[in-house]
Amino acid sequence: MTVFLVIAVFILFNQMNAAKEGQFHKDYLDKDKTTAVNGFFVILILLSHAKQYIDTGGAYDAAYMAVSSHLNQMVVASFLFYSGYGMTESVKRKKYSYVKSIMTRRFWTLFINFNLALVLYFAEWLYLKKTVTLKQMLLATIGWSSYGNSSWYIFAIFLLYILFFVSFFVIKFNDNPKLYYFCAAVFTGLVIVAVYVQMKMGRESYTYNTLILFALGVWWSLFKDLIEKIVMKNDIIYFFILMLVVGAYCLTYFRRWKGGIEFYSLWAIAFTVLMLLITMKVSFFNPILSFFGRHVFSIYILQRLPMYLFDKLGYSQSHKYMFVICCIAVTIVLAVIFDKVTGIIDKAIFDRKIKKISNQA
Repeated sequence: MTVFLVIAVFILFNQMNAAKEGQFHKDYLDKDKTTAVNGFFVILILLSHAKQYIDTGGAYDAAYMAVSSHLNQMVVASFLFYSGYGMTESVKRKKYSYVKSIMTRRFWTLFINFNLALVLYFAEWLYLKKTVTLKQMLLATIGWSSYGNSSWYIFAIFLLYILFFVSFFVIKFNDNPKLYYFCAAVFTGLVIVAVYVQMKMGRESYTYNTLILFALGVWWSLFKDLIEKIVMKNDIIYFFILMLVVGAYCLTYFRRWKGGIEFYSLWAIAFTVLMLLITMKVSFFNPILSFFGRHVFSIYILQRLPMYLFDKLGYSQSHKYMFVICCIAVTIVLAVIFDKVTGIIDKAIFDRKIKKISNQA
């Protein structure tokens, strides 16, 4: 597995661009740059899930396993942060019309696409003669349960969309930008409550311990100008802040498990801020990262189809590295086809709906 990690890192650093002394990449949060960063992390997610099916006790796996253990759930940090940031930026530009679209289009687009993927998993389960209960089928539609697919993240996004909509709904009546800070505070409080409720329900910690990063993205959007004014003033201030964040990262890392959800959340925040500081100085962008970044959802949701099938056929034990290669290759092909099909379906459903509303108006 270490070889795959080396390849992933090589892809990350290919065509990277370090800012000159005293300069910064002020476009570090532009869509093409965030897409590339997400592309790297979705590659790590592919490797992380593939390793669950193979024996990783060999000497050639040790380095990868150490890195994987260290990162833990931070492989999804960029997805959550960039989503929170991007949605808040959209609210600032489009006001209530965007907030409304969260529950009229964004939520339902995800719901439809996710359930289209579930059809494939359901077909695979039938092929493998697995049993499915009605309760499991219903809960699977929102990501609470699954047919063997990765689902916790989808449920988390559904939940975060609803909480974001509820929190920012008030701008329908008053779109004063100062009110956004109140909305962000309400949203953060609701996220904390959602985390607490899932903890009390006995859910696995990985299903909720990174949700705060979505709220971090919201706050970063609101304070972006101030943050950049301070951090990007000069290299001395930048590196001083960088060292402070590294110190916070190390301090919280060693207490991320013993300190409970509080320290894990602080560590996750430190990781994400560290990632942002790095991308202010070093730009990671190339066609490979962009490709993976454009297909994040489909790769994430479809990856277990080949993994589950090849594992049942015994390839994960007899040819474990070839198993990983084949799973990645098949996932990429499925993702491209899936995005083509869902793109057509989404356009047919939502563009027709918009046209109908326009005609009625």
